[in-house]
Amino acid sequence: MFSQEVIYQHLQTKNFSAIITLLHENGNNLNNETNIDHAINIFMDEFFKYVQTADQESLRELNQDLDILFMCHTQKKYFLKPEPLLQLIHLLYPRVDISYLHPVATTFPKDAICREIIGKFENQTAIREAELLKPYCPEHIQSEIIAIRGQKFDTKVRYKDNTSWVKVFLRSNELLDVVAKHLRKLSSIDRVNITPKDSHNDLTIYARRPFTTEEAHDEVKLTLDNYFSRSPADPIFKEEVISGISDIAYFQILDYILKLGVGLESFRNLSIKMDEERYRDYFVNYLDSLSNNHTATGETFHAAGKSDILIRNQVKEVLLVAECKLWSGQAYLSRAIDQLFERYIAWRDGKAALLIFNTKAGGFTKIINTAVETMKAHRLCVSYEGKRGETSFSFKFRNHQDPDKLIKLELILFNFV
Repeated sequence: MFSQEVIYQHLQTKNFSAIITLLHENGNNLNNETNIDHAINIFMDEFFKYVQTADQESLRELNQDLDILFMCHTQKKYFLKPEPLLQLIHLLYPRVDISYLHPVATTFPKDAICREIIGKFENQTAIREAELLKPYCPEHIQSEIIAIRGQKFDTKVRYKDNTSWVKVFLRSNELLDVVAKHLRKLSSIDRVNITPKDSHNDLTIYARRPFTTEEAHDEVKLTLDNYFSRSPADPIFKEEVISGISDIAYFQILDYILKLGVGLESFRNLSIKMDEERYRDYFVNYLDSLSNNHTATGETFHAAGKSDILIRNQVKEVLLVAECKLWSGQAYLSRAIDQLFERYIAWRDGKAALLIFNTKAGGFTKIINTAVETMKAHRLCVSYEGKRGETSFSFKFRNHQDPDKLIKLELILFNFV
C-alpha cells in the first residue's frame, strides 16, 4: 500500500530505493491526495540532500535509484516537479545517454547544463546525418572486433527491490558506444546507459514494457552473439557502378538473413514469443547496421502498401523488398505471394524475398517441400533457379502487371518448433 505512513517509514531508515520503486510501480494510481503529495515532496528534499552529500562510492550505488526515478518521469508513471527534475538531470549528466536526456532538457532552455545537453544532441544529430553521406568503410570496426581475443562480452540479469535490469560487460571499451547504439534499436529495450567505473565501463539496460527483463536479456545476448560473429566477409551492400544495384549485394544480404534466422532458432525461449512484426524488427535492426550508404526500414510505404522490409540506397533505388510470414499452410503461402506482388512490388523492383517462420507445425522437411512446390506452381513463377542453402531457394517471377518484367524472389524458411 502506497501511503503517507509508508513513505515516512522508509524515510526514517533512509530506504530511498523502496520509495522510488513504489513511485515507479504505483505512480499512475496515485489520487493526488494532499497528504501523499506532501510526503513525496519531503522525500524528494531528503533524497536530493542525501545525494548531494554522498561520496563517490555511495553515489555510484545510487545510480540505479536515480535511473529509476528518471524513468518514473519519462515513462509518465509519476511526473516530477521542475526543481527535483532539474536536479536529477544534473546528476544523470553526463553518465546517461544524451538522446535520453534531451527531450526533458528542452523543458529548461535557460539552464546551463540543459543548454549543453541540447547543443550536444543537435551536434550528434548533425554528425549522424553527415555519416550517412560517407561511403561505408567496415574495416575499422571489423578490425576492432577481430582484435579482441577470448570471450568478447558477458551478460547478467540483476535484481533489486522488485526492479531488474541487464548488465553487459565488454572486453573492449572502445566498442561501448557502437554496441550501445546497436542495442537501443531492439524491440525489447527501453534504455541503454553507459555506466562508468574506475577501471572500465559497462552497459546497464532496461526492458521496455510489456517485455520482461529476461526477454530483453535473451535478445541482447542474441544480438551480441551476431554482432561479434561478424567478419570482413560479411555483406556490405556493394554496388555495381553501371547497374546501380548489385546482384552480389542481393545474395550477400540473403545469406546474412539466413545466418541471422539460424541464430534466432537457437534462442527458442525468445523466438516462440515473437509475432510477424517482431520477426521483421529483428532483421531490420541488423540489416540497417550493415551500411552507411543504404537504409533498411520496416513497415515502409512502397508501391500500393507497407512492405515489411525495404532496403534502399542513397538515391532511393530498391535493393530488396521482403515480407515476413508465419507458416499457416499452402493456401496461406499462395495468398502471401499474391500480396507481395500485388501490393509491395513496384515495376522497377527486381529483387524480393519471402521469409517464412514455422512456429507451430511439426515435420519441417515436409513444410519446406510444400512451400517450394507452392512457389513453383504459382501463376507468376517463371522458373526455379535452385537451392542456395538448406532452407533457401531461388526463383524467377514475373511482374503481375507486366509479364516481360522479371523479378528474383528468394524463399527462406526458419523453424522454431
